[in-house]
Amino acid sequence: MTFTEKQTDPTSPMHWRGDMQADYFYSNGIAGDKFFKHLMEKDTFLATKCSKCEKILFPPRLYCEDCFQEIPENNWIEVPSTGTVRLYTVATLNAHGKKLKEPKVMALINIDNTNGTMLGIIHTSNLYKDYSNTRVKAIFRPKDKREGTLKDILYFEEI
Repeated sequence: MTFTEKQTDPTSPMHWRGDMQADYFYSNGIAGDKFFKHLMEKDTFLATKCSKCEKILFPPRLYCEDCFQEIPENNWIEVPSTGTVRLYTVATLNAHGKKLKEPKVMALINIDNTNGTMLGIIHTSNLYKDYSNTRVKAIFRPKDKREGTLKDILYFEEI
């Protein structure tokens, strides 16, 4: 049976041998596009404010995830690229399970003046410090080298 043929017997096993190409592209969407364009030009972040529940949403969204209120264009606000470490761990393996050349401190960071968080690398040589509640700021690529992606945030460092 080929991929386009209809399966009519639900008890019949289906199996294909070989490789199946699965190319895909994940779009940033309208809010993500605006966030990354801002990131290319400024050393701050963008967030959105819900006019109904007053939450400051980071990363920015077009709708409030709590009350489903649409966020109007005039409710986009600039927020600092600073925050407080909420959780952290020392990573010794990369995303593919391979050992890193040097361990990295990965942190979930509460972004100042928002109800949101983001993951980031804390640039440090001290892997044994307790980073809970540590104040950090984002360090960006030089503006002429930015690409409009999360990679434009090189790392976070202690304030």
